[in-house]
Amino acid sequence: MLSLLGMIAGIWADKFDHMAAVTNFIVTPLSFLSGTFYSVDRLPASLKLFAFANPFFYMIDGFRYGFIGHADGSLVYGAIIVVTANLALSYIAYRMFRTGYKLKA
Repeated sequence: MLSLLGMIAGIWADKFDHMAAVTNFIVTPLSFLSGTFYSVDRLPASLKLFAFANPFFYMIDGFRYGFIGHADGSLVYGAIIVVTANLALSYIAYRMFRTGYKLKA
């Protein structure tokens, strides 16, 4: 997922600063708000809904389950979310390459 996001950002970016903006305003907040450093069970109900809508949460939750055998969310639902997000990002990257969006010939 992160490699696809980086590829899309790299094609979209005009300057290196645009790449940094994607990292600073999309990747970093999603990773910090995904339960990396805390359990999502401790969040208020409104923020818990946001966490469960975050695909980064399911990647980290699956990784945590692989290490300690405990998951905060459903593993099957998480796999569906991550695969769907990867398919969507793959399609966007494919369309960018196919149409030649901001690419030189």
